[in-house]
Amino acid sequence: MKHTLSILAVAFLPLLSTAQEVTSDKQLVGLDFFAKIKAVSQIKTIGDDIFFVLRQANVKADSYSSDLYQLVDGKAVRLTNTGHFGNYEIIDDAIVTRKTEGKKTVFYKQTKSYGGPQEWLTIPYQVGQVKFVDDTHFFFTSSKKVEREPFPLPDSLKSQDADKRYRVFEDLPFWSNGRGDIQRHHTILYYSDNGKVTALTDSLAGVGSLELSKDARYLVYTDSREHGPKVFGNRLYAVDTKTLQARELIVGDSVRYGFPTFIDDENIFISIGKRNAENPQANSPYYRINVKTGESQYVYDNDFYAIGDGTASDVKSGGRSDILFEKQGIVFKTAKADYSVLVRLPHKGGGVKLLTPSDFNVDEYLPYKKGYLLVGAYGQDGQELFYFDGKNAPQRISDINTSLFASHHIAHPQEISYVNSDGLELRGFALPPIGYEPGKKYPAILDIHGGPRAAYGFGFFHEMQYWAAQGYAVIFANPHGSSSNGNAFANLKGKFGGPDYDDLMSFVDAAIGQTDFIDPERLGVTGGSYGGVMTNWIIGHTNRFRAAASQRSISNWISLSAISDIGYSFVDGYSGTDIWHDSDLLWKQSPLAYADKVRTPTLFIHSDEDYRTPLPEGLQMYSALRYHDIPARIVIFKGENHELSRSGRPQNRIRRLQEITRWFDKYLAQ
Repeated sequence: MKHTLSILAVAFLPLLSTAQEVTSDKQLVGLDFFAKIKAVSQIKTIGDDIFFVLRQANVKADSYSSDLYQLVDGKAVRLTNTGHFGNYEIIDDAIVTRKTEGKKTVFYKQTKSYGGPQEWLTIPYQVGQVKFVDDTHFFFTSSKKVEREPFPLPDSLKSQDADKRYRVFEDLPFWSNGRGDIQRHHTILYYSDNGKVTALTDSLAGVGSLELSKDARYLVYTDSREHGPKVFGNRLYAVDTKTLQARELIVGDSVRYGFPTFIDDENIFISIGKRNAENPQANSPYYRINVKTGESQYVYDNDFYAIGDGTASDVKSGGRSDILFEKQGIVFKTAKADYSVLVRLPHKGGGVKLLTPSDFNVDEYLPYKKGYLLVGAYGQDGQELFYFDGKNAPQRISDINTSLFASHHIAHPQEISYVNSDGLELRGFALPPIGYEPGKKYPAILDIHGGPRAAYGFGFFHEMQYWAAQGYAVIFANPHGSSSNGNAFANLKGKFGGPDYDDLMSFVDAAIGQTDFIDPERLGVTGGSYGGVMTNWIIGHTNRFRAAASQRSISNWISLSAISDIGYSFVDGYSGTDIWHDSDLLWKQSPLAYADKVRTPTLFIHSDEDYRTPLPEGLQMYSALRYHDIPARIVIFKGENHELSRSGRPQNRIRRLQEITRWFDKYLAQ
């Protein structure tokens, strides 16, 4: 009997793929196309004026540049020329930016009444979050490292670089992806009153998630002072900004509070998670809490339409939009199966209502005029700014990437529907080669996303479009474990390599059967992070793929649990155990256990500063394949981390894509 996930009940617009003629007036998507794209983020407004940040890779300089822009007559007008513009805020109709200088933070204001930014405020701390009550009263956080006991050396043995010759770990985790070696620190909440700074929490605090009520009467924050891999949960406090008295808000024991947002002057909307032994991947439900009385009320299960969910990309900067509280309901962005959509949760119940169309991906949103200002794109287009009146299709109001995309051949995906082993009706996509001839067979690459709690959408993905331009079909789907199909679908606890593997194999069969351009004898498989783990798993369980490229992967759950920055929690979440309670299960679900069965030539891509899936994970699988005389190659990128394919140095991103493509060329060309 077939079962259909309720999230697929709404009809999708058909995504049809037809042979695309290669013409001389358009270019093919090249290795460096990602560097021509401008990523749009941090949209904000002052009245009708629209501001945003553009970020772009510079291959020659091997770096990225970002600056603040204003939309003027549909064009992006640059307001800063720093090349490394960060976050900004709008306060009293002024653009406020900051710069950390040593142990102090300098804030700058820029308004229409004067030209460039003017120095406004200096705080003698390295400021984290800040919330302004007014120009002279504000709350802020600042972090302080826990100092280690000094290790004295005789003067004759001291040198200026002595501390760079060794690494000392005393905490768990001991390193963090993107940050390197870490030393435990505490984040303290401070209050500044006309320049007089007072600490509101003790030196052991771990303050975060500051939010100020609309009337600036209450400040809420979380405190994660308890530390360690076995600790679950944090604490929630509300501060009366007039008396500075703090009150703990308690909804339950051992709960995790996250993403507080003020609905009005006294009530917050907040996620509250509890340890879920049956489904550790489940989204946390949302509650309403009155900060004055402490009363709480359950509001939303956050299951199928998870607040803030989106789809994966390798060309976007990303930005978080605030939840909106309107008369008709709560408005937020979510991922619905395989696209990002703006939805409304009515106050009176009745289920989530989709606002934006199913062929449009929403990245950010803001209330604007009588509707919404959006960052997003239709189909395979590049990001632009749109005005959405809440009823009709979003209308593009900028030209940031449109001309670039119009000048290139862009492949469009064909929808692939399939039924998995559980009888669930799912869908994935097949991207045909540019200029393919109907009926002719082409090599195909199965591209598996990371996560696994993530999702591919039908939007633009550079690596896929590059492969399509090189004569490959690319197929991709969201198997069990992915987000955007509900909590039950995302649950892989103790089942890794089971339903997710079955889903992918069913999808590959369907893609071959529903297209006329895939050669079933020339299949490749690749993926990064979870996609790398699954690539390692696949080659140990089937020989249907003639080549594989495993990126930033995991090969051994036992070793990963002890060396990854999220090792213990991640392994427990997906296996439900640890080394000491069930090492047999961890080994059984480790791709390395099946390396002796691999016959697929495999390329491994890894980075030496990847602390999420550390380098030994790639080396173990590579060594095992070479030990068993299977063709293998490992490319290790120096100075890169887990984010190589998305935000690594541009020249390294190009080399990575070259390595993968050449590997597939070698084994799939004929």
